[in-house]
Amino acid sequence: MEYFRLASGIEIPAVGSGTNSFAKVKDEVGSTYDGHTDEVISAIRAGYRFFDTAESYGNEEAIGNGIIESRIGRENIFISTKMRTRIMGQDTASWKPEDAVSAIERSLAKLKTEYIDLYLIHMPWGNDRETAEVWKVLEDYFERGVLRAIGVSNFTIDDLRPLMDSCRIRPMVDQIKIAPGRWNEDTVTFCQYNGIVPMAWGPLNFDTDREPIQAIGDRYGKSWAQVVLRRDFQNGIVTIPKSHSFQHQKDNLEIFDFELTEEELRRI
Repeated sequence: MEYFRLASGIEIPAVGSGTNSFAKVKDEVGSTYDGHTDEVISAIRAGYRFFDTAESYGNEEAIGNGIIESRIGRENIFISTKMRTRIMGQDTASWKPEDAVSAIERSLAKLKTEYIDLYLIHMPWGNDRETAEVWKVLEDYFERGVLRAIGVSNFTIDDLRPLMDSCRIRPMVDQIKIAPGRWNEDTVTFCQYNGIVPMAWGPLNFDTDREPIQAIGDRYGKSWAQVVLRRDFQNGIVTIPKSHSFQHQKDNLEIFDFELTEEELRRI
């Protein structure tokens, strides 16, 4: 495994496992939660040491249980989770510092851990003042060592700028949609210029033609998915592909034994 270093000084695995459909009856986002830990244990067997979850996924408890059941040791796993800031069917939201405290404490309890490696605000909600107040709670928990790194998710440049103007500690990660056809180059460049590590959610979920990407993969004996993940890595982007299949989980980690050329990177 390769790693990137966050502004807090800790290292984050370059590839982690997305989990938004883990521990669900139909293995689908939004389906009924049943608490099974099969995918977590499978991913650990495949070599994953980083799991990304969120309060809104409704499966933090299963992630924590899976890590315990694997007997690999909490200290060997990097966990990121996110504060729910968007509720389905609710057009407007208001979030206060006490909401952030409650959310962090709930996640710690469900994950059965005394610390969280990376804690993110899940979505911007259009209120810069409230965002700044909530962020101060994350800064406090970071300074106490309960959160080892803090960041945001789905924040655009316009969302990041006011937060960066008001904060004492800048976000260390911005988790955004990055995939072929939606590379979000402007946000990635802005983040990297400001010391924020971009993280790609849904990196393998896209509608762009896969054949040209697979043609590149054929040169290295790799799949189109491995080429996409390698492209992210070479561009300094942490990536969190998701799979329920042990073989696909294993394949998604096998991206560190080849290197794309500059021309190939431009063509993807």
